[in-house]
Amino acid sequence: MEANKKYPEGRTLAYAQYVSKFVYVKKTRSWKPRKSGYTIGRLIWVSPCTSELYYLRMMLTIVKGPTCYENIRIVSNIRYEIFRDACFACGLLKDDREYIEALREAKDWGFGFYLRKLFVTMLLSTSMNRPNHVWQNTWQWLSDGILYNQRNISNNQGLVLTDEQLQNLTLLEIEKLLEGNRRSLKDYPLMPYPNGYVTSQLGNRLIYQELNYDTDELKRNFHSLFNSLTEEQYNIFQTIMQFVNRQEVHMFFLYGYYGGTGKTHMWRTLTYALRSQKHIVLTVAASGIASLLLPGSRTTHSKFKIPVPTFDNSVCNIHQGTELAELLKKTKLIIWDEAPMSHKFCFEALDKSLCDIMGTTNGSILFGGKVV
Repeated sequence: MEANKKYPEGRTLAYAQYVSKFVYVKKTRSWKPRKSGYTIGRLIWVSPCTSELYYLRMMLTIVKGPTCYENIRIVSNIRYEIFRDACFACGLLKDDREYIEALREAKDWGFGFYLRKLFVTMLLSTSMNRPNHVWQNTWQWLSDGILYNQRNISNNQGLVLTDEQLQNLTLLEIEKLLEGNRRSLKDYPLMPYPNGYVTSQLGNRLIYQELNYDTDELKRNFHSLFNSLTEEQYNIFQTIMQFVNRQEVHMFFLYGYYGGTGKTHMWRTLTYALRSQKHIVLTVAASGIASLLLPGSRTTHSKFKIPVPTFDNSVCNIHQGTELAELLKKTKLIIWDEAPMSHKFCFEALDKSLCDIMGTTNGSILFGGKVV
């Protein structure tokens, strides 16, 4: 590239042709014009596993006279961001259509597990030029059986998963198969990696239950309740939501002089607002009768495993790594209705347990940093 800047005759040569007109001087690590003789140049073999290095080598066989790496990625006056895209523009790579057709044919007689094994075999062979393109066109077939297995794990035949969740679960299964061959999806930069989906959530029935709501219906309910809020209720709603969205530790106490002042109305508005966004809200009440007033509510002793009777040194029967502990980690807001009916030892037990689960040893942080 530096020689091309100095010698115009070098700009008519591809990289392999350069030694026919130039000589490399090791001492100065530079090229100079050849005065006599003729040499045939060649490019050493590069494995397709090297990704961009492999595509760079392909471009060097046809690009003439580049003065920088950006010049190598220019095809028909269009500069491409990566060498792979430049290779496609030059027609050096196929579109992987045969791999998509192979998976399309296999889906008619093979289960999802075998399709995923076939896809992993394709990845290991490094023969696909655009594995991400193949994945985007075939992930619905590769995810066959994933939802069925998750419904059996959660013991909920009505479980519904989003496309994003199905894709992450499928990628995790592919990752397990690759690990058996000492490889990983991270070895294929063009392939997506199952980020944003915590492995501990897989098969967690409690998390599934808290996310298994009809978001469209929740949004309609929320707008109906939100439009009926008074000015005071609106200010309360905005204040609480600000802390929830920032996940800043805070404890609120909302009270009314008597029944019918709108406390339950406020709890329902907050619950619908967050659940419609696929966030987890735990609604509990001191008594079974009060818990019936809130959607998806349970009694505090049932939800948080608070022992009966409760003493000053009591803690909730929740252990690290359990489904309930993982659920509490993902919880955005805890609503405790009819709080004055509960003994202070119940709150202290939950406070100590949440601090242990969330790993907060500072005694000034209430409820492990949760918004309550």
